[in-house]
Amino acid sequence: MTISMVVPEAPVESASLPICRIALPQRFDVHAIADFTAMVVNATGLACVLLVDASMVRYIDRSGIDSLIDARLRCLDRGGDLVLLSPSLAARITLELAGRYKSLNPVDSTTRDDSSARSAA
Repeated sequence: MTISMVVPEAPVESASLPICRIALPQRFDVHAIADFTAMVVNATGLACVLLVDASMVRYIDRSGIDSLIDARLRCLDRGGDLVLLSPSLAARITLELAGRYKSLNPVDSTTRDDSSARSAA
């Protein structure tokens, strides 16, 4: 299993909240939940925008989906938010089939590329 770290980043200019990033492992299942939950608790001591990088996820089960929902609710309770960043195709399909994709505030690479291309024009 890949060990991820919470890395605080500089605040975004348009937001006053700090940004923290957590990278999910390739297999995000019941065995990875304890580590993920500990990182979320550590990152959300104060309000922040929590970026959860799901680009490497190849497998996610129901407990992984539930822990992502719990993490978003924790962030919202503290005045922040969670953004699911660049979900892999496997993660996106699983989350869409479970009906949870939109509830995780996703930002995928094509959305970011389209918006940056529009702003450059």
